[in-house]
Amino acid sequence: MAIYTAGYASGIASSNPAELAYATDRLKEEHEALREKLRMIEHSAKELILIDDLAKGIQLVHALKELSDQFMDELEQHAGWEEKELFPFLFTYFDRQPQPSMMPSFWVLEKDHQLGLSFIQSFQEAILDVGSFVVKKQLADAAAHLVQACLILNDHITMEEQLIFPLTENVLTDLESFFS
Repeated sequence: MAIYTAGYASGIASSNPAELAYATDRLKEEHEALREKLRMIEHSAKELILIDDLAKGIQLVHALKELSDQFMDELEQHAGWEEKELFPFLFTYFDRQPQPSMMPSFWVLEKDHQLGLSFIQSFQEAILDVGSFVVKKQLADAAAHLVQACLILNDHITMEEQLIFPLTENVLTDLESFFS
């Protein structure tokens, strides 16, 4: 998730309330899918922390690696859509408003996003040598990185919604007023 302030000339910014409502619905749907994946990752990571059978632990690590890779891919696609379509529209629309800038809020979101990804990357680095000699503590330590990533990214999604939904609601209200 990178913050861009470039203008936006089509799509959502066409002042079509249906397009903005679609974008809001898409945001909700994608966030719920990401949250579900995070729940699965967190549940499996907590299971890994508690597992006593090393062979099952190694199997679970491989499953978590695949699941975290899938999550990262989905998160990147989602973040790409936000960066390309949703955020530029909001920046352009609210840049014209006589109110304080919303950029600091987006910067905080960006940092949370990066921090969550760094914990997933820490997990992936910690499991590089899983095929060789492994002790339960190594598995638990690696899994703890994923649990932390899940906590951060769940909070990130919630904060993003708390920022974006009121903004899009304001735009829809303005459009309704303008066209009525």
